[in-house]
Amino acid sequence: MRISLEKVLLGLAVALILLWTLSPIYWIVNVSLKVGLEVYEVFSPKFSLSNYAKLLEEGFARYLVNTVYLATLTTFISLILSVPAAYAIARLRMSEFFKRGFLAWTLFARTIPPIVLILPIYVMFSQLKLLDNLNIVALAYQIYTLPFSLWTLIGFFREAPKEIEEAALIDGADPLRILLEIMLPVVMPGIVATAIFCLLMSWNEFLYAVILLQSLKNYTVPLVIASYISEWGVKWGEMAAAGIISSLPMLLFTSYVQRYMVLGFLRK
Repeated sequence: MRISLEKVLLGLAVALILLWTLSPIYWIVNVSLKVGLEVYEVFSPKFSLSNYAKLLEEGFARYLVNTVYLATLTTFISLILSVPAAYAIARLRMSEFFKRGFLAWTLFARTIPPIVLILPIYVMFSQLKLLDNLNIVALAYQIYTLPFSLWTLIGFFREAPKEIEEAALIDGADPLRILLEIMLPVVMPGIVATAIFCLLMSWNEFLYAVILLQSLKNYTVPLVIASYISEWGVKWGEMAAAGIISSLPMLLFTSYVQRYMVLGFLRK
């Protein structure tokens, strides 16, 4: 009886967790399929795809492409810069004072509120006439992603076995070859995990995008979703449909790379 009671309590706990987790998903799917005042009905047999049709008519696919491009470019720049920097700090011989100062500076830049940094960035880009450019916004996003990528990858490089690196040095390999041919496959799970988090941070970013992007053609998904809230009301149905559509690319990407990340951990 004691074992049965424990199983019942465990089942109730799991059911409550699933209910708490899945209820927002049910709500957004339910609202996306309703029009008018029907969005306030929790359970209703009426469903419609008109909200999704409106998004297609309004060119929502363009905003989704902008978001994918911006998030991908931001992640690519972060990894290109952080991978060699993390390897150099974790493995190469250099002054400890320089290492700690560099890491402290990057951490300090990450802890500053974004609203403080956007003011000088806006003034600088405005004077250089670089506003309303997705490529420039990707550079501005490095304030979010680059310190995070650097600190995350340093831990993976430090945990990599030193024996393979020492064997490569004995064979005459230079640091660049060791990084590209030996260390990258070893820390690939960390790179994949870092890429996922960088994509998420840049995918959902709103503050820098709303200030640096000025024309509607360059808008990202968060800006478009925010535009559904106005003084005339809230377009709940279109907002929910846009949220579901914008979530699909990230869900597909994480589900695709997750198995490679797990296999990398198992091999390690």
